[in-house]
Amino acid sequence: MAKIGILGCESTTHGMNCVMVGCLGNLRGREGSFKDYPEEDPLDLVGIIHCGGCPTAVGSEGIWQKVQALVDYGIDALHLTSCLVHLCPFKEAYLETIKKEYPELEVVEGTHPFHDLDALKTGIKELVSQRAVTPQTMNDLIFKRIKVHASSDDEA
Repeated sequence: MAKIGILGCESTTHGMNCVMVGCLGNLRGREGSFKDYPEEDPLDLVGIIHCGGCPTAVGSEGIWQKVQALVDYGIDALHLTSCLVHLCPFKEAYLETIKKEYPELEVVEGTHPFHDLDALKTGIKELVSQRAVTPQTMNDLIFKRIKVHASSDDEA
């Protein structure tokens, strides 16, 4: 049995509410980066952790503590989520630290393919900056310029 851990991007999972449906669907279906495991070897998802958010340039070494939480349960492989692989400016520093601290651990870059990587990057940029629809802040409420969406109860 292959004991698998997944390391995800804090910004996409918590900040953008990604439920990891692509990652988990590919694991269940043995697709994407999970297709390389022997068919007769059941896949056991031990757990999912997140990076903890974007660190400073010198803070990326703390990732070993996150990974330790999965290593304690005997994982054979750690999959970095595809969003972390394609979007994270700290990926290489994370990989360096993980491979140094856990040289026996198999580290797999990615969980699933993206149909359109450019569209993903454009969409993530919009989700982070919210330029198409400007999010409101407490100042909008204080200065009485807040816009409230009419609910179905208000329309009745």
